[in-house]
Formats: sequence, structure tokens, C-alpha cells
Amino acid sequence: MYMPRNYVRKTVINSYNKESLQNALNAVINDGRKIREVRRCFNIPESTLRKKISLNQLKTSRLGRKPVFTEELEAELTEYVLMLAKLFYGITPKKLRHLAYRYADEKNISHNFNKERQLAGKDWLYGFLKRNPKISLRQPEGTSLNRIAAFNADETKRFYSNLKNVIEKFKFQANRIFNMDETGLTTVQKKCPKVYGPKGVKKVGAAISAERGRTITAVFLYECFRILHSTYVDLP
Repeated sequence: MYMPRNYVRKTVINSYNKESLQNALNAVINDGRKIREVRRCFNIPESTLRKKISLNQLKTSRLGRKPVFTEELEAELTEYVLMLAKLFYGITPKKLRHLAYRYADEKNISHNFNKERQLAGKDWLYGFLKRNPKISLRQPEGTSLNRIAAFNADETKRFYSNLKNVIEKFKFQANRIFNMDETGLTTVQKKCPKVYGPKGVKKVGAAISAERGRTITAVFLYECFRILHSTYVDLP
């Protein structure tokens, strides 16, 4: 059966939010205002206000189908997806749907996912992303495994310690400090598939391995004043 992803409300039932309900209850209980007056002010049914006051509780009901995972389990799943992105192994939409299926099975949670394909539905995926806006679909930048292995806390501290010692020893001026970097353009490079990562981050890395083919190496040399000194291109 087709289920619309963007549901359009057809009634005004429970059209208020939790904050409005709390303010309405405070107006009746603490300020001594009449229920009918508060009902018109906050646009909340009188029966709802009387029921909440008699039960002395604030508990709102959620309309629609209940999510497969609880808020706590979805939070764990969200943190796992973000952790994979930080480790350069971001997860694709299809893999996230498969992960959700396995997660539900391991937790013995009743679900209506596709058991034959072992995938959660696309409707679940869109709902999950809507409930967890910290995740967004990003285009990752390919990062070699060697660079990932070298980029750690110990290696970074060692580099900056050596750099500080060299600058203090030789008293280099800013115009004598250069930054050289190289990039490789492989003839068999494939575009990385989009993966999920933290929202707001400019770049998301993805680990890639070497493939057969030729690589064109380009080297650029800049000084601290951002003046390009030389360019070297090694053609195969």
C-alpha cells in the first residue's frame, strides 16, 4: 500500500505542541485563569485541558504509525553513522537501510522491513533522516589509506614539534617558508558514491584503494604570502 512521505493534516486534532499545552496548564493551575478562556487563547480543546488537569500530568500522544526504533535506539544508530563518517567509511543510503534491518533483528524488534532483500524501506529511511537532522547526504572526497594511517594524534604532534624546532633554530622569515603539496589524477578514478555524514561539515572523506591505471602527478609550491612559485606535472 502506498504511504505518502509528506503527510498533509486533514483535521485540527492535536494541532498544538507540547510547549503550548504546558503554558495552557500553567495558566489554569498557577495563574487561576478559567479553562474556557485558556481554551480560546491557546486553541486547545477544553476536554483535553480538563483531562490533563484531573490526571495532573503532561503526556502528549504522537499521531501516525509508531517508529520501528525508540528515540534511544535511533540516537545510537545516528552516532554510529556519524562515527563511520569520521573514520572515512561513510555509509551509503542502501547500506544504512541494510544496517537498520540487521539492527532490528539483533534487538529482536518487530518490523515490517523487506526480509527477502534484508533492507529497511525508503519510507523508513526518509523518516529516520527527518527525525535525526544531524545526518545529511554528502559527496565524499577520496582519501588514500596511507594518508588515513598517517593522520593520527601522535604523528600530528610530532610534525608540529619538529616544525617548531626547525623554525626556532634557523630563524626563518615568513617569505622563506613554503608549502608544497601534490595531487594525483588517476586515469581509472571512479566517483565516490554519496554517503551520510555530519551536517554542516564542509568535507567528508572516503577511504579508497589503488586501482590499475596510470596516475598523473601534479606538484604545487606556495610561500606564506600565497604566491605561486612553481608547478610540476609528471605525465605518464
